[in-house]
Amino acid sequence: MDDIEDDFLEDERTHRELLKSPVNLQEWTDDKGVPTEIFFLKSNRKCLKRIRDAMLLHNWQEAALYYNSYIQALEARNSIKVHPTASEITWRIGTEILRHLPNATAEDFNAVNEQLKNNGVKNFSTICLEHCFHLLLNGQMEEAKRQLSVGESWRYGNFSIAQGDTKKLIRAYSGFLDYLNWCEKKSSTAGTDEASRNHEMHSYFRYASVTLKDIISQPGIWDPFVLSYINMLEFYNDEDGALQILENYAYNKDFPINPNAHVYLYQFLKRHNAPDDRLIGSLRVLRSFVPSHELMLDLCSLLLGTSLMSDLEEALIISMDLLEFSSWKNDMKAWSCLLNIIKLLKRKKRKKIVLKEWEARRSLWFSFHFRIRFARIDMMENINLLQIKDDVLKVLSEHFLEYRRYAASINTIAETKTKACPFRRSKYMSRKKREELEKKKIEEHEKRMEEEEKRMEKEVKRLEKKKMEKIKKMKEKKRLEKKEKMKEKMKEKKKMEKKKKRLENKEKIKEKKRLEKKEKMKEKKRLEKKEKMKEKKKMEKKKKKKMEKEKLIETEEEDVEKKMKKKTKKSKYIL
Repeated sequence: MDDIEDDFLEDERTHRELLKSPVNLQEWTDDKGVPTEIFFLKSNRKCLKRIRDAMLLHNWQEAALYYNSYIQALEARNSIKVHPTASEITWRIGTEILRHLPNATAEDFNAVNEQLKNNGVKNFSTICLEHCFHLLLNGQMEEAKRQLSVGESWRYGNFSIAQGDTKKLIRAYSGFLDYLNWCEKKSSTAGTDEASRNHEMHSYFRYASVTLKDIISQPGIWDPFVLSYINMLEFYNDEDGALQILENYAYNKDFPINPNAHVYLYQFLKRHNAPDDRLIGSLRVLRSFVPSHELMLDLCSLLLGTSLMSDLEEALIISMDLLEFSSWKNDMKAWSCLLNIIKLLKRKKRKKIVLKEWEARRSLWFSFHFRIRFARIDMMENINLLQIKDDVLKVLSEHFLEYRRYAASINTIAETKTKACPFRRSKYMSRKKREELEKKKIEEHEKRMEEEEKRMEKEVKRLEKKKMEKIKKMKEKKRLEKKEKMKEKMKEKKKMEKKKKRLENKEKIKEKKRLEKKEKMKEKKRLEKKEKMKEKKKMEKKKKKKMEKEKLIETEEEDVEKKMKKKTKKSKYIL
């Protein structure tokens, strides 16, 4: 045992050394010692050829050696222009070799991916996305989230703009990982505290919903992201928001045609007990894209439940169209559905419609469904299918067909299969006995058909009764909702009126205060003006008094001067 373990360890070491050591190829250099472009191209092709041969022969160790040399050559010759697809080829080859190497580890995958991201800038986003998928498969969700955030935040001029679609996918998967965290939190915190659980879950919901809502609003096929977002909205009882998103995803003309969008819409409506008209409408649109879809049987049953003649005719056409696809050719449910529809139309005296459709398809159906070869196959694999197809032919009044005669003989065999050699004994049976047996068989078949018809009538009545009850419930529900809405409206109206009155009173009080303030201001101004006028009059009086005094002084001075002059004159005369 020790010897075996030592051998295994030695093999592991040699494998590791082989992975690290490059294969030396002869180099042709120019005068400066730089490898020429011709040499690079020749050695590149030679190395790729050897890698291809080793991969085809499943010599993964040899392929890893040449691949290591090829990578080192690419890194050493950054100055030489490489073909745009070379980086993608390198990355694809590397991941394929690592997947098949017995001694390859997760660290090897990470190292190769990190090395090729920088070497092949044109595929940076794609490598990030593929690396994320690899990490998710190995259960490293946090590391996958980190890789997505690196890819989302990466910028490198026009190269990052050219990878816009891949970056959009990276963003979508980033939101999807937040959704997975939300799901994990929802399942793991079932028995913990409700408040903390809701808080943690809601934070994850917020991160996921912001990203997913932005992504699915852009034209494209976003099936897993739409389903995850709808699941979260349904959990938080936001049915209107979920319905709006599904309708936009299904009916928006900017989006590419996607039958799955209509399937998701129908399933959502069915889960939330939508009326039959809406369910039929969504399935009709789906039928215009995929007439062979498995939900066409649901459409037929819904159309039968309406009990309208036009819907019955449509159900007949849908069921017959369905059986013209090879995938539905031997389906028991589809044949039973067609048989029930034909019987129902026949009971309602609309056999002409059935015969008209049958005449248009008769030649195709004989070659596609009712050959002897198919009868033999049905006998070996599914006798019940053979009997239903025989019943369909009988209802369609096709009596002289070899398929029916073969089916009748097989029925006799099925009845007498416990007896030995039924074919030999039938040769020696008398004609009368054979006729009696045939009569008995016809009577039994007719009884079975009558019982089937009665059962169908009961089923139709039950469906009609169920529909009527459903309609009544819906009406009652609408009436109650209307009543509740009216009550709410009245309450709202009263509240609004009270609010209005309160506002009006406030406005009146404000207006009154404003007017009082205005009056006060006017009164104040008036008093100020009066004071000013008084002051002015006082000043004028003072001025007048002053003027009068000045005049008196002047007159007195004049008198004095005059007296002085007189005195001087008198003195002169005296002299």
